[in-house]
Amino acid sequence: MRKRLSIINIIGFGILLFNCTSKQTDFIETPSGLKYKILKEGQGEPVKKGHEVFIHETMSYTNDSLLFDSRNLPSPVKVLVGGSQAIDGVDEALPGMKVGEIKKLIIPPKLSQRSGEHMFPHPDSTLVYEIELIEILN
Repeated sequence: MRKRLSIINIIGFGILLFNCTSKQTDFIETPSGLKYKILKEGQGEPVKKGHEVFIHETMSYTNDSLLFDSRNLPSPVKVLVGGSQAIDGVDEALPGMKVGEIKKLIIPPKLSQRSGEHMFPHPDSTLVYEIELIEILN
């Protein structure tokens, strides 16, 4: 009986460990430290630097505290890809995306800095973004 319980405990611990670590390992990490995973595949031609695009984005802290959701705006956010109009982490994630694609990003502080003297979100924060490519304008 005791041996059977030990085996059940080991199997249970293994399942728990797998579930806890698999959430972190399904992200791809780039050399810059950006982590991303594709939540939904898109269709059509991929975005390239220099394209103007419409995106929807949500921004939150790693504890899921929502900071911004572009769906609360009258229209999606317009961004020039590679034009420093978005934080570096978003700018890095956009090339290669296709219309309809949704990516989840984990953006380290060095890729989430804003120009100027913004104190929100805190400049040392790791941010979680979800971006959806709505339309390629050119």
